[in-house]
Amino acid sequence: MGNIRILPPETSRRIAAGEVIDRPSSALREIIDNSIDADAHNISVSIAQGGIEEITVADDGWGMSKEDLILSISEHATSKIYGPDDILKAKTLGFRGEALASIAAVARLEIVSKLRGSNEGWRLSSSPLKEPVIEPFACKEGTRLTMRGLFESYPARRQFLKRPQSEAFLCRSTFIERAVSHPDICFRWAVSSDMDVMIASSLKDRILRCYTELSRFTLFEAMAETSELQMHCIYADVANYRRDRKFLQVFVNKRRVPEWNLLSLMEYEFGKYLPGGAHAIAFLFIEIDPSLADFNIHPAKKEVRLKKLAELRTVLHELLSHELVHRYGGMTQAFETAIYPEFKEFAFSTKEKEIAPGLADQPQVLHSTKYDREMGREFTNCSSNSYFVRRDSTQLPDDFWHRIKDDNLSTLRYIGKGPGPFLIFELSDALFILDQHAAHERILYNKIKSTRGESQLLLVPYLLEPYENEHYLEESKDNLEFVGYGITRDKNTWIVEAVPAIAASEALEALVEWLSQPCCETSPIDALIASLACKAAIKDGDRMDEISALKLIQESLELPEPRCPHGRPIYLAFPRQQLYSMFGRTIG
Repeated sequence: MGNIRILPPETSRRIAAGEVIDRPSSALREIIDNSIDADAHNISVSIAQGGIEEITVADDGWGMSKEDLILSISEHATSKIYGPDDILKAKTLGFRGEALASIAAVARLEIVSKLRGSNEGWRLSSSPLKEPVIEPFACKEGTRLTMRGLFESYPARRQFLKRPQSEAFLCRSTFIERAVSHPDICFRWAVSSDMDVMIASSLKDRILRCYTELSRFTLFEAMAETSELQMHCIYADVANYRRDRKFLQVFVNKRRVPEWNLLSLMEYEFGKYLPGGAHAIAFLFIEIDPSLADFNIHPAKKEVRLKKLAELRTVLHELLSHELVHRYGGMTQAFETAIYPEFKEFAFSTKEKEIAPGLADQPQVLHSTKYDREMGREFTNCSSNSYFVRRDSTQLPDDFWHRIKDDNLSTLRYIGKGPGPFLIFELSDALFILDQHAAHERILYNKIKSTRGESQLLLVPYLLEPYENEHYLEESKDNLEFVGYGITRDKNTWIVEAVPAIAASEALEALVEWLSQPCCETSPIDALIASLACKAAIKDGDRMDEISALKLIQESLELPEPRCPHGRPIYLAFPRQQLYSMFGRTIG
C-alpha cells in the first residue's frame, strides 16, 4: 500500500459528483429543482438518447446575473442558504450547492440566462477540466440549461449507464414526480417528435394528467391541518385497486420519499376495505415546517428524517379512518377493533409488542438486508412483517392454546366450505373461519424462507434490464439464489436462467413487479417472497376436499404467526361465550 496523498482537485470533484449525479435522471432532477426554486411558472424539458447525449431544461424563472452565472458551477455555491442553521429553515428543493458543480465535473454545460428586469443576457460554456467561458447573449428572461455528453470523459462511469430507452424511462419518471407535486407550474416534455404539455391545474387533475391510466377512476380528496402541518390525500374508490404499489405514494414538502412508516399506515387503513394482496391508489402530500423534516441525510435528498413522526402518524390515522368510515361506513374486509382491539394498539403505538408463541416455531434461515436495520429504528422488535397481532387478540380464553396443544387437535371438527375462500371448523368449543388463500400463502412464505428452494431452468433465458431499484439485485443476490432464482449479469443486462420451482409460471412476473415498485415491507427480499407465495397459493374459488382442508387447517393452527405475509389475519375465532353474547343469549 502506498503513502497517503491528497487527491488532485479534478479527481476529488469527480468522486464527489458521483454521489449526486449517477445517471441522466439524477442530473435532470437537480436541474428541474433549480427551475422550481427560481419561481418558474413554465418549465420545458427535452432529452436526446435517454438524456445521455443531451438534456435541456428551459424556464421563465428569476434568471441569473453575470456574477451569479459564473458562481453557479462552483463547488458549494448556492443562493438558498448561508449559515449552518439555514438548512433547518430552507423551503427550497435544493440547498447543498453541489448540483451544477457536480454536473459540470462530468458533462459539458451551456447555461443561457437573463435576470428578470435586466436588459442583458449571458451564456456560460463549460467542459470538464477546462475553464468556463462566459459571454453576452441575447435571450429572454429566465434560464435555459443544456447538458451534453454525460460521463463521456469519465468512461468508468459511462459504462454503467443503461440503454437510452431505459434511461429515458427514468428521466420521464423523475419529470412526472416533479410535475405531480407542483401542479401550479406548467410542464412541457419533449422526446424526439413527441410533445406532452401539462398546464397548471389542481392537484387532482395533475395526477390524472400524469397517470392517464387513472383517468377512468373517480378520485376523492381528504385534508387535515394542524399548527405544524398540512396533509392532503387523494385516493381512488376502494373498488379500484392494484396488485402493486405503483400508485401508493408519499410526498413530504413536495419531494417524493419512501417513508415506510406512513406508507405502512396507509396500507393498514385502506387494507380494511380491500381484498387480500390488493393495494390502494392513494397519493399523500404533506407540507410540514422545514425544521421538522431533515432532507440533508442523502446527497440526492431522496430520504427524509421526520422529527415528530408519531404525531404525524396520528394525524394521518385520524384523517384516513374518519374519511373512509364516512365514505364506506363499517363495511370493511376485516372486523373492527372492537373484535381486534390490538390492531389499533399496535398500529399507533411505539411500545414493544410480544408475539404469542404458536404450536410450533419454524426457523427462519433466510437473512435480511440493511433494510431490516433501517426499519428497526422506527419499529421496536420488528420481524419480517409490517403488522403484528397477538394470537390472543381473538378474545379466546387465556389457556386456549395450551389446551389445544395438550389434546393434539383431537377436538377439531371440519364443518365445510363457506362463501369465497373461507373454511369453517370447530375447535375446543370455538367456531373458526379460516381464509384458505391467506393460510396457504403464509405456509408457503415460511417454507420459502426456511428451506433452500428448488430451481427450474428456463427454456429461453429472460433478459432483465431493470429501470429502477437495480441495487436490490446486487444486495439480494445470495437470497435470490436461496429462493431458487438463477441470475447472472452481463454488463448492464441481467440474465434470468432459472426460477423457483414452487411458482415457476409466475416467478418472472413476481421478479419484475418487485423491481418496479416501492417496497413497504421491512426487507425488499421479503416482498418478493410474499409475492411468490401469493401467486402459488390456493385462490378464491379453488375447492378442496375434506382431507386437504383438514391438512391446511392443522398446518395453519401450528403457525407461529397467524397472519398472511401482507398482514391480514388467517382466521377469526369466536368462542362459545362470544357467540352467545352476540346473539343476546346466556350460557346455561
